[in-house]
Amino acid sequence: MELNPEEGLEEEIRVQRGLPSNVRKEDKPLFNEWLQSSFIIQPCWVLNDALILQDTVFSWKELKFFASHTHVYGLGVLPLGKRVLNCAFRKWRTIESGIWIKDEWSANYFHWMTDCLPRIWQGLEKGVTDQVILHESYQKLPFVSQSLKLLGIKAIFYSSFENLKVKKLVLTSRTAVFPHFHPEYTLETRNRLSKISKAPHRKIYISRSLAPKRRVLNEKEVELCLNKKGFEIYHAEKLSVKKQIELMGETAIFISLHGAALTNMLFLPQGSKVVELRNHEDDQNQCYFNLANVLGHEYYYTLNEGTEKDTILANFKVDIEALEKLVNQLVQ
Repeated sequence: MELNPEEGLEEEIRVQRGLPSNVRKEDKPLFNEWLQSSFIIQPCWVLNDALILQDTVFSWKELKFFASHTHVYGLGVLPLGKRVLNCAFRKWRTIESGIWIKDEWSANYFHWMTDCLPRIWQGLEKGVTDQVILHESYQKLPFVSQSLKLLGIKAIFYSSFENLKVKKLVLTSRTAVFPHFHPEYTLETRNRLSKISKAPHRKIYISRSLAPKRRVLNEKEVELCLNKKGFEIYHAEKLSVKKQIELMGETAIFISLHGAALTNMLFLPQGSKVVELRNHEDDQNQCYFNLANVLGHEYYYTLNEGTEKDTILANFKVDIEALEKLVNQLVQ
């Protein structure tokens, strides 16, 4: 759907999802709220002579800041005023064109792959430019440079000591409200990056044992259980983006704890099996359940004891009996 920014049109996306393939009757309340969802995405603008003041965008023609496009929760009057004052004495650089694709969550593998790349596809639809505009700190993120190289997308980097004037800026919006995903743009990411060279046959477990948080407390037991069933053990931190894509392209069953590694289901062949090791009674952290639905994968789960209710902060003792039972079912 082409959005007309002059009319300020928004687009409503409606999504229907299926229950997990191994859902138990007593677990259905964890997922029922998410089976039908809708969200609103804002228009994508093409702005002439737009100003980039570090992490937000201002248009003289529209006489407005576009903080809702550059920040997940927008910015109030005081934060915007501080940005204007801080930028007043910085030097200016003019560039011809670029696409704005980021917010304060973007320097993260999951959000880069599922938020920023879809914004590139949205921006390219305008036919103005194929260059994205990023702060220089993104040069230090290997997954950013590696994924842009694979896609053939160029980046213009700016420093903290300068402001930008962009003669023609494509100001994209978030293509979905977290933890939802825009079906069309999510599938576009898979189509542009996935490398499926042979029939999927590998069984892969990506461990979080090298991660600073959200780790498996009985990791050795998990790996022993999975090794017996022919699973290969990997750490995402040790793999390039290209290697992760190639690995997923040959994978039939993919298991990992709730975390960024599960983002790689983007590159699985459609219909592959994804197993998320979840926190017991967590009915809120549904991003990977939602993502699997958009991609057409078979989604499975086990419920595990977390050290606290907040999944993002917890470590986990994986239920080995439940995991072994599920794996036996999947590898038959």
